[in-house]
Amino acid sequence: MNNRRKEKPPVWLGWIGDMSTITQFLLEKPWGSPWCLLKAANSILRAIGIVAFTNNPVSGVLILAAMVVGNMNVAWACLLAGGVGVLFAKILKQPEQQISDGVVVMNEILVGCISVAAFPAISGHTLTTIFWFYLTLALIITAYIDKGLNSLMAPSKLPALSIPFNIAAVVMLLSMRSAAGLTGTRLPDLPSNTPPLLASINSTEEIQWLKVMEGTLLAAGQIYGVGSIDSSILIYLGFLLFSPLFTIFMFMGSIIGTVIGAMLSAAPYTDAYIGLWGYNAMLTAGGISFFMVPTPGVVLAAVVGAILAATVQAASLHIFNTMTVPVLSYPFNVATLLILAIGVTTNSPFPWVADKTFPEHHVFLYIRSLRAQNAEAITQDPEDQGKPLKILTAEDNHLTY
Repeated sequence: MNNRRKEKPPVWLGWIGDMSTITQFLLEKPWGSPWCLLKAANSILRAIGIVAFTNNPVSGVLILAAMVVGNMNVAWACLLAGGVGVLFAKILKQPEQQISDGVVVMNEILVGCISVAAFPAISGHTLTTIFWFYLTLALIITAYIDKGLNSLMAPSKLPALSIPFNIAAVVMLLSMRSAAGLTGTRLPDLPSNTPPLLASINSTEEIQWLKVMEGTLLAAGQIYGVGSIDSSILIYLGFLLFSPLFTIFMFMGSIIGTVIGAMLSAAPYTDAYIGLWGYNAMLTAGGISFFMVPTPGVVLAAVVGAILAATVQAASLHIFNTMTVPVLSYPFNVATLLILAIGVTTNSPFPWVADKTFPEHHVFLYIRSLRAQNAEAITQDPEDQGKPLKILTAEDNHLTY
């Protein structure tokens, strides 16, 4: 068993899933070298993907392409956010591995994308020089919030997920509303050119289930603020390139969230049709499959988590609507952290992944650890044969070679 743990993984493994070969190569290159631009590009592209747990630079390219197709201003904001995020990750001395994986840049990416996509219509600001100035300040603030919140949560072994984004985004939105002279629940006048996606929806009293199914696809685009069909397809392709198993979990969560949203909404069910009810449940199911080995118990937990995310969204909409603040990813953070908290407990029913790569690899290593344990049990001393076996979790063997 010990020899097997010391085996080197096959070369091809480093070019699929999280493409760890690229990460290891660039980690060896100093930032003061000509490789700095590639290191920054790798971090930004991975950060774009890691927003949805997709740690793959090629997936990041596909998702960035989805932004270009859906809303070019979102793409520009994403690149600005990535650059600011990498710069301040270095200033704040974030761990090199986390910079390379984009983990400490992803919240800035979210602030950039969602600010451009949603905030002007709510706050009354257009994409003027003042807006981009506010956005840059918000990105810098997000870097500090991310560092501080992750430090506070470190003893719990739980990730901060996108909580820093939610904090920074709400602060930015309410500040911009004040600057625009908007108080209370007052909203700015709607633009005359209504987006085609919204204009095409029929305000019927009956739920249009084909539109609901369309919403399960559009939910992927809503994660990044580009809720169009073509953008969402590109994003799903990015998920699929990273991990087919992970993509199944994401789509399952999207179905659960969108269907629950349609059932808990009143006509014309617009938010369900355009994917706004699906993305929180989608991220919850996907996140659970990423942080924990997708065993049958974890599959059930992902279903429960997606349901919880959708119901939290239904309950919290009353509060957020009163503040004229979008729900953002608050339901996802609540539901996911509650399920993940079970995974870090002693004798947890869910195998926790210590060294994260991609779900198929996690499953392979987990099964191998169980087989190694069974082989050890066969050869154990006779006096120990009546004792119960310890079930190895991902944390016990760190799921590494």
